[in-house]
Amino acid sequence: MPMTQRDIREYYEGCWKQKAEQAGGREQLEYSSPVEDAVIYPAYERLIADLDLRAQGGRVLDVGCGSGRWVRFFLDRYRPAFLMGVDYAQASVDMLTRWCADGDVPTEFRQADITAPSLDLGEPFDLINVANVLFHIPEQDLFLQALRNLARLVGPHGRIVTTEYLPRATMRTDWMLVRSRYEFEAAAAQAGLRIAEVRPSAFFSNDPMGIDGPDPFVRGHFQRVRAGMRQILEARLDDTTRLFFTNFLADVERACLAFCNEHVSPTDAPSQKLVVLAPACHCS
Repeated sequence: MPMTQRDIREYYEGCWKQKAEQAGGREQLEYSSPVEDAVIYPAYERLIADLDLRAQGGRVLDVGCGSGRWVRFFLDRYRPAFLMGVDYAQASVDMLTRWCADGDVPTEFRQADITAPSLDLGEPFDLINVANVLFHIPEQDLFLQALRNLARLVGPHGRIVTTEYLPRATMRTDWMLVRSRYEFEAAAAQAGLRIAEVRPSAFFSNDPMGIDGPDPFVRGHFQRVRAGMRQILEARLDDTTRLFFTNFLADVERACLAFCNEHVSPTDAPSQKLVVLAPACHCS
C-alpha cells in the first residue's frame, strides 16, 4: 500500500535517530550520492548567482533539513544572515542541533510540519530551500497547505527553490506522488506562486521520475544504469579509484544534461529539476 505522509514521517524519525546514534562527527551525516552532489551543487550555485538569490546575507530556510545536506551546502559556501532548518522528524532536529550549529552564522533547528495551517516561523525568508519534500506529501489537501505556507513564509522579493520532476503525467509510487507539470503549476498558482525558473539538475544519479511509462521500457534502461552506478560506488575501492569513478560518472551526468539542454526544454529533461517559485504578485 502506498505510504502516507505520516508513514514517511515515522520512517524518517527512526532513520535520523539511527544515523545520529552512529555518527561520530558532521562528516558522517552524508545522505546523498557523491556523483549527484558533484553535479547539483555547482548547478545550484549557478542558479543562485544567475537569479541573484540571497543565500549570502539573507534569511535562509531549509525545509525538510533531514541529515543536513543542504544546511551544509549553505553554511560551507555562503554566509546567510540567519539560517533555519525545519523537519517534521524531531530526530533530525536533535541531530543537526548537535552537529551543524555554526558559530559564525546564527542558526536554528526546529521541529515543524510544513503542512500545518498554524505554522509560524517568524519573519519572512529571502530564500527557502525545499529539497525532496513536496512529492512526499501525497495527500492533496496537505500538499496545497504546504504551498500556501511556503507562499506566506517567503518575502515579497524572495524565492523558493524546490526539487521536482514535472513529468507530463502524474505518477504514484510507494514513497511519492510525483505530480505532473500541469498539476504542480496549477497548485502553485492556487497558493499564490508562479514558476520562475526550471533547470535540470541530475540525470542517472536520481530516480528518473521525469520519464513517463513503466519500468520495463525507457525507465528500466535508466534504472539499470543507476544500479550499475551504485554497484561501482559501493564497491571496495581505494580512494584514488573511487575518486576517478566519481568524477567520471559526474562527467557522464554533465554530458547528458548538456545534450538535453541543447535539444529539449528544461521541463522535458529527464530526472530532477531545480524549480524556482516566486510570489505571483512580484514579476521582476
